[in-house]
Amino acid sequence: MVTLPSLKEAGVALAFATLFVDPREGAQEDWEEEVYAQLALYEAWERRGLVRVLREREDLLAHLERFPQDGVLGLVLLLEGAHALEAPEDLRPLRKRGLRLLSLTWATGNAYAGGNAEPGPLTAKGRALLEAMAALGVALDLSHLAEEAAWEALRVYEGPVCATHANCRALVPSERHLSDGLLRALAGREGVLGLVPFNAFLDPAWKRGMARLPLEAFFRHKAHAEALMGGGRVGLGTDWDGGFGLEAVPQGLDRHRDLRALGDEGFLGGNWLRWLLGWF
Repeated sequence: MVTLPSLKEAGVALAFATLFVDPREGAQEDWEEEVYAQLALYEAWERRGLVRVLREREDLLAHLERFPQDGVLGLVLLLEGAHALEAPEDLRPLRKRGLRLLSLTWATGNAYAGGNAEPGPLTAKGRALLEAMAALGVALDLSHLAEEAAWEALRVYEGPVCATHANCRALVPSERHLSDGLLRALAGREGVLGLVPFNAFLDPAWKRGMARLPLEAFFRHKAHAEALMGGGRVGLGTDWDGGFGLEAVPQGLDRHRDLRALGDEGFLGGNWLRWLLGWF
């Protein structure tokens, strides 16, 4: 679903670029090696002028000035799942190379916290990692975090919070999505929710192989989230690098340019940009 030409055609100025390894495959050493291999790829793209990695506030501000002229995509690096870190201190070298967001889990629980597929609390190691994140200026992404662990993390962590790719649990009853309580708490922390146009996240009855859903299925989640959080706290979080194709997204969303049908300028990026400028 995601290619650099498609993003450029749509005029996408900024994206969260994922560093991810499946915790169900390989060992700790494999996970760390793969994370750094992915990071090296983004850096290679940057050297070729294909992207700009936005490591610090001055990078973001300079990118916003340059993008209208050169159209080069800006990337904010996100580590999806702390299982790739053997210890909290392993966050520091990644931060030096530009990491700015981190989610504690990806589905499965780990040494830091419970995940949406394996519920559990925040651990002592997880609290130590949150302290390191706050000290280094790394934001917390609530996506994939177990409900119990998410509430604990919000109490412990005082830095910027978001949910880059999650929908409304009230409409799709799954631990993968955020409860109404967490949506309100996220808004209370001046965070942003990134809604996912993925059929399985929009309608609990949809299964792979079924017809694509109408766009109305997405708008139901958007309306629910905005009613709880306010329009300025809800944005787009496609998760289109998540292992599915056109058959699994709503009708009419065939390229990145089609995402313009989902909302206004604030929803399509302005809300995320305001959040970033508040702490980056």
